[in-house]
Amino acid sequence: MGSATVSVAQTAQTAPGATLPPVTVDAAKPRATTRHQPTRTSRSTRSNQPRAATGQGAEAARVETAASRGTFRQGNGPIEGYVAHRTLAGTKTNTPILEVPQSISVVGSDQIRDQGARSVVQALSYTPGVVTNSPNDTRFESLRIRGFQPVLYLDGMQLPYGANQFGQPKLDLALLERIEVLRGPSSPLYGQVAPGGMINLVSRLPTATPVNSVEVLGDSWGKAQTNFDIGGINQKGDLYWRIAGTLHDGGTQVDFVNDFRGAIAPSFTWRPDLDTTFTFLSGYQRDITGLTLQFFPAVGTLLPSPNGRIPLTKFLGEPGFDHFDRQQAWVGYQFEHSFNEIWTVRQNVRYFNLQTNTYAVAGGGAAGVNPYPNSGAGDFATLARASFKFPENADAFTIDNQAEARFSTGAFAHTVLMGVDYRHITSELNMGIGSAPSINLNNTVYGASIAMPTTGTNTGQRQDQTGLYAQDQIALGGWRLTLSGRNDRVGNDTRDFIKNTTQSQNDHAFTGRAGLNYVFDSGVAPYIAYATSFQPTLGTTASGSALVPTTAKQAEIGVKYQPIGTNLLLTAALFDLTQENVVTPDLNVTGKSVQTGEARSRGAEFEATASLTEGLKLKASYAYTDTLTTKTNTPSQLNKHLTIQPMNQAALWADYTFQQGQLTGFGFGGGVRYIGDSYGDLANTISIPSYTLLDAAIHYDLSNLDRRLRGVQIAVNATNLFNKYYVASCTTLSSCFLGSGRTVIGSVRYTW
Repeated sequence: MGSATVSVAQTAQTAPGATLPPVTVDAAKPRATTRHQPTRTSRSTRSNQPRAATGQGAEAARVETAASRGTFRQGNGPIEGYVAHRTLAGTKTNTPILEVPQSISVVGSDQIRDQGARSVVQALSYTPGVVTNSPNDTRFESLRIRGFQPVLYLDGMQLPYGANQFGQPKLDLALLERIEVLRGPSSPLYGQVAPGGMINLVSRLPTATPVNSVEVLGDSWGKAQTNFDIGGINQKGDLYWRIAGTLHDGGTQVDFVNDFRGAIAPSFTWRPDLDTTFTFLSGYQRDITGLTLQFFPAVGTLLPSPNGRIPLTKFLGEPGFDHFDRQQAWVGYQFEHSFNEIWTVRQNVRYFNLQTNTYAVAGGGAAGVNPYPNSGAGDFATLARASFKFPENADAFTIDNQAEARFSTGAFAHTVLMGVDYRHITSELNMGIGSAPSINLNNTVYGASIAMPTTGTNTGQRQDQTGLYAQDQIALGGWRLTLSGRNDRVGNDTRDFIKNTTQSQNDHAFTGRAGLNYVFDSGVAPYIAYATSFQPTLGTTASGSALVPTTAKQAEIGVKYQPIGTNLLLTAALFDLTQENVVTPDLNVTGKSVQTGEARSRGAEFEATASLTEGLKLKASYAYTDTLTTKTNTPSQLNKHLTIQPMNQAALWADYTFQQGQLTGFGFGGGVRYIGDSYGDLANTISIPSYTLLDAAIHYDLSNLDRRLRGVQIAVNATNLFNKYYVASCTTLSSCFLGSGRTVIGSVRYTW
């Protein structure tokens, strides 16, 4: 095998204009000029490692060295500091972020820990173009990217959602290594994806370097939490294992709503040789909580009330009735085998089961009724309520088969990816809405007897998606041309169990991406790209024809800059995104729809991520997002902004740790987040004012006090430091959602 490596290198050297594999370097060290050449290695970094040694001990040593040195160079591995250098999400290959012709943000575990984030929503709060309408929701990760709602992926494969999205996945950060935001249409590799992009969660994977940490946390709302992450390697060096998990329980900012979670994710990697890797992944998470997302009226939150502001801790439900329970279990594997220096095959498989059960009493806005039934008499204290139940379950089986070839044709170096994936999802919803007595906001008395609502909707859905995709990453000198194309076939069967009817729909779509980069030796990489996407739309027109998929197209130009000798990444992008075939009311037939609607999103994004010196880490971002409804049959919505997405948002975070002197090991951080004005309805009659939030952190490595405390670090984090009261969003004047109040978190972490 060693001679094969030499042969390929010699061939590349003798071919005019051919490029060599990159020099293996640590992320924070200066790059050689070959840093920007196309990668010749698979995720195992197999071909970068020497193979001259022989014997079982030498083989184990080589495996450990290859895995440990390559850990920070992997597109699904941990990140040193805040700066990720590679990603799998952008191309499904282990590609430098500089060479991906698309806007990408990556948040690693260091940033998550420094900022005290406790959910995906919170972890992305400093990421440009990403906003939420419910930062305090313990049930869902509700987000928008460039104006559109994404779904969550785990390790490159979509997580299951219920057809009505009352059942949604939510994974604890203790199980994740990094979070990746891929902006813009991404269907050419992933199938049905929202126009704004996708969010890929990356599991903590076993490594050859042992990981051992335990953390205990407590917050100002009375919640206690323990995180653990342990892993090791066998004596032979071909088997790594890891177990990550968390357990927390206690209060939330909403009275009477507790939040329990238990999660564990065991995994192992078997690597019998340098060419083969098999990683087993599994997990289980159980959440028992309530509705921290309370449906408040606009009067008393967004608008003034004679009774003053409704406290953000106010609970509108019934303590003895409200309940939310979610169980998530998954099992799967990632297999990779390299036949030679050219061909590598992979197979990723996962089964994921999601079960949710919700029953609750909520403000009348949740049922679309007047929240203050006596408002005509000036009574803004008596609040209408309704009862709900909406259990929804979903199962998903996903398999993604890939073949990757790395070779040269004359002066051109190619990384060709061919794949076929299949996803099978089933879901069932059992929903009912009932009555509940009103309550008085000023003199609230709980304890009403609530009957379980009668089932009004009982539906099931089955979806099968098969996608065939291909991609070629072509390199010539500093040029990088990425061409991606995919053909999808999607079948949906929706059954109404009450009416005993079934509606079937079959769709197919072709999507593509073309992107061109030029990577200068200085680390500057401008790019231009065009991409398309699609999402199936269920339903029929007045004539009985099935609705066709909603499609989107985007043009994007940008530049990425990673200066030589620094651990700094600067990115900027301009984009023009249009969504077509949007459903809008049929003016000729009441209750029916046509697909003549259109929405547009244009804007600019900037992000700076850095570990500038030994102790300084930085994250800065700005996004300008101008969204409009450009075509609709509803005149009040024409040329109005899309909901939730603000036109302007900005954030800045810095964290510094002293490296010498008496303060060695002491660190502090601070951040500011600005979210501009947004709208709660498509007619733009509900305006949500801007708000600015401040965050802070202090931390100390206790080993500087006593060597016996080596590995012990204490920290205190505060989000929304000045306890600003703000409305995150409203969907109607009856349904407004308050943001998170000040939360202080203390933690003790021990690593060994």
